[in-house]
Amino acid sequence: MSSDLMASIRFSENDLRARVARFTDLAGTDGGAPDTVLAGCARVMFNVIGFRPPERNGADDDQVISPIGAKSSGNAPIDIAEGFNLAYIKATPGNGTILHNHDTNETFIPLSGTWRFRCNDEDDLYVDLGPFDVISLPAGLQRRFTNLAAAPGAEESLMIVIVAGDRPKSVIYPEVLQAARTEGAYTPATFA
Repeated sequence: MSSDLMASIRFSENDLRARVARFTDLAGTDGGAPDTVLAGCARVMFNVIGFRPPERNGADDDQVISPIGAKSSGNAPIDIAEGFNLAYIKATPGNGTILHNHDTNETFIPLSGTWRFRCNDEDDLYVDLGPFDVISLPAGLQRRFTNLAAAPGAEESLMIVIVAGDRPKSVIYPEVLQAARTEGAYTPATFA
């Protein structure tokens, strides 16, 4: 085999085990995103791969958060920075996110239930997806998702989210921050 195709690496048993995350061992949180205190936005996020806190750079820093929130960002069991991040999101019907955008691609794969994905600020363009369907949304596109229905006999639905980048950013709009302040759940340090 030609050595100029790609360098090979070898793993020890510890190296291999550091790349394993068992779902039953994951610690979910509300993520710490400002919208999680608002009606219709309750969800649990499970950081699995990556999702380091984004770099901050200016006056609008309180609008820039990790796509999975400050509480979930930085606690991945597979703590790597290799150009993508992976998390699970769990929500009961009627819950999801507010309208927001990202600086990188975001891809969703529902594992259970029915989820609605909306885009644009008019909120009038949407698609409903079920288990194992995939939607991939580009950087800059305003988007939101909502769990429409759980599977029969279930109370909540589960979805995989994959976000490109090593420190992806999500932009939260000022009106969402103000609504979180009104609910008494927002202070400048809350979502840092």
